[in-house]
Amino acid sequence: MIILLLSCQSLAFAQQMKYDECNMSVSPIVDQNDNVNKIIIRDLCKFLMSKNDDIVANEYWDSNDFHTYKYPYIDLYNIEQSKYGKDFYKPTLMEVLPTSNAQQKIVKIAFIGHDESTKVNQIKCIYNVMANVHNDKAVFSRYLTYATSAWTKIDTASLHYCISAQRQKYDVQEIQNQLQDVNRLSRFFDIKPIDITYYSCINALELFQIKGFDYTHSMYLDTKGGLADYGDMVFSANNAEYYTHEVAHIYTNKICNQPNKFIDEGIAMCFGGSGLHDYEWHKNQFKKFIESNPDFNMAEHLDIYERAYVENETPIPYMIAALVCQRTLRLYDKNKLIDLLKSNESTDVTIAKIGLTMQNIHQSLSDELNIKDFKIYNH
Repeated sequence: MIILLLSCQSLAFAQQMKYDECNMSVSPIVDQNDNVNKIIIRDLCKFLMSKNDDIVANEYWDSNDFHTYKYPYIDLYNIEQSKYGKDFYKPTLMEVLPTSNAQQKIVKIAFIGHDESTKVNQIKCIYNVMANVHNDKAVFSRYLTYATSAWTKIDTASLHYCISAQRQKYDVQEIQNQLQDVNRLSRFFDIKPIDITYYSCINALELFQIKGFDYTHSMYLDTKGGLADYGDMVFSANNAEYYTHEVAHIYTNKICNQPNKFIDEGIAMCFGGSGLHDYEWHKNQFKKFIESNPDFNMAEHLDIYERAYVENETPIPYMIAALVCQRTLRLYDKNKLIDLLKSNESTDVTIAKIGLTMQNIHQSLSDELNIKDFKIYNH
């Protein structure tokens, strides 16, 4: 809350220090007489004006980052957009902080919009990037590299772990279990093991922080979970070295560039469950829920982005998608499932290819719940 108040206050004072060419305000906290800061402000403005034009290259962003992260500033891409307009959220340079390297700075940027109808400021996020100043030019890079520089690094076959500095020790058995599941994924999809960088965070807050966020609404929605990111990276917020659900997404994205989101989450659920529990655990939970809620209809919960859970643990749309995948493998084969994964059609059209309709899906998938010990990698 203190950060939010400060950011709004900084915005108010910063209006007199406006860089009109990129709609960027600069907080009075930033010393604009400092030569390095002058370069950073000038080139940050140029980056912000050009970042949405070409996400795979930018002269003001470190070229090495594009090799490592593929889309290193994906979090800032079109961040200005809102339902109020494509340029609603305006950037404010809040601070330029020193590091042990005199030519490298931490740059804090807030994106804040002003709603004319309510006269209220709305903050989208506070985001950190690194500014590297050489030869009168600032080149920016991802905060992730800096934030995890002191983390424990472990390489095991195709898995490259980066483990939180707040962890006193890591779990060797979990690493072996993860490697076993990687081999299963590789065999299932008939591709070589993918080199994956696995960031093992203690919780969701740390996950967002190393990605560069001081604030964004999403970082406070859950305490655990994770995500798969471009550049074959997995971020785990489970305080663990094992998270097959997100690893599975790396493999499905190798099979097709834009996998069907519904089937994609279903496959990941079948392989790795969700959170700290495997697929069979979630299936048992969902079965109890269905039996206790006779009015519940799965046909009404096919939106993969719906935040609906059983006991705050089992994501209902993911579970339904997993049952669709289980049924596909049981009645058809793996090739059929991969065909569904590659479908760019709506969920109802996609599942119609395997005989599921809005009328029969609830009963069909309820029957699937009675099949025990299903293992996707056995198919």
